[in-house]
Amino acid sequence: MTLETPDLEQLLDLLEFRAVDASDFGAGLERLTPEDLQMIEADYQRLAANVGRVERRWNPVEGAEVAHPVGTEFPLLVALVRVAPLVQAELVRRGVAEDVAWHSVADLGQQVHIHRLVHGRFGFADRGWVARNYSGSHLWLGRLQFTLEPDMQALGVHIPESGPLAPEAIDESLELARRIAVQAWPEVDLQRFTCVSWLLDRELVARLDPASNMARFAARFTPFGEPTDGTRDALYFGFHRETRSGQKVDLDRLPQSSSLQRVVVERIRSRGITVQPGWFPLNPA
Repeated sequence: MTLETPDLEQLLDLLEFRAVDASDFGAGLERLTPEDLQMIEADYQRLAANVGRVERRWNPVEGAEVAHPVGTEFPLLVALVRVAPLVQAELVRRGVAEDVAWHSVADLGQQVHIHRLVHGRFGFADRGWVARNYSGSHLWLGRLQFTLEPDMQALGVHIPESGPLAPEAIDESLELARRIAVQAWPEVDLQRFTCVSWLLDRELVARLDPASNMARFAARFTPFGEPTDGTRDALYFGFHRETRSGQKVDLDRLPQSSSLQRVVVERIRSRGITVQPGWFPLNPA
């Protein structure tokens, strides 16, 4: 892909950019400076060289977040859009269906959308998450996303913002992962699903209705390891509020229309939220 490609609109559609984000992206290309283009090319080369290195999952563009007049991290975002077809092709080479591969790399469009929800403007703010997974080690299968975790012989489970966690939808995603992911990454002897999330906070889950979708999802996992602070995660993903740079959040003004939101606010007021690791076997006994 070049920046002048006539297929840009189609590519952004495949990457599931919302219309407003696609418009801002296209307009932003006209404002790139020669220095921006050098940065984009350097990032693209590093990202492209990392495609296929799924057993050495890392972030080839490690570094501090870069501000830009078009939007936060815009040069890196352009590089990621450029490399997306290579990542999709790598997944297809590994036996993933064309449409599933495109949907998997379309997590990029999802992250741009979340940035707008949180910050109220166009941009991108998760270079660690996307760049690491753009090696070809990430699949979006139904309701859930899965990343290869070779050191743990695991599929890491992630929960995109795409609807309720209905048990039947979770079962379908897990079954797809057992079939598609095992085929895609035969070099790893996959043994388990893992999840590291604020939604597995033990005290939080204990306060929910055991019959709720969220409690039933969390009940699939056996906790392990030490929990870490997850208040920022709960505010970012649960309420679209950012606190990474010390921003203050008025808890009284947060929406509390669901039992989960109410319990989260109560927990933040008292002892805070933790990120808890959990796991269960890849194949049921």
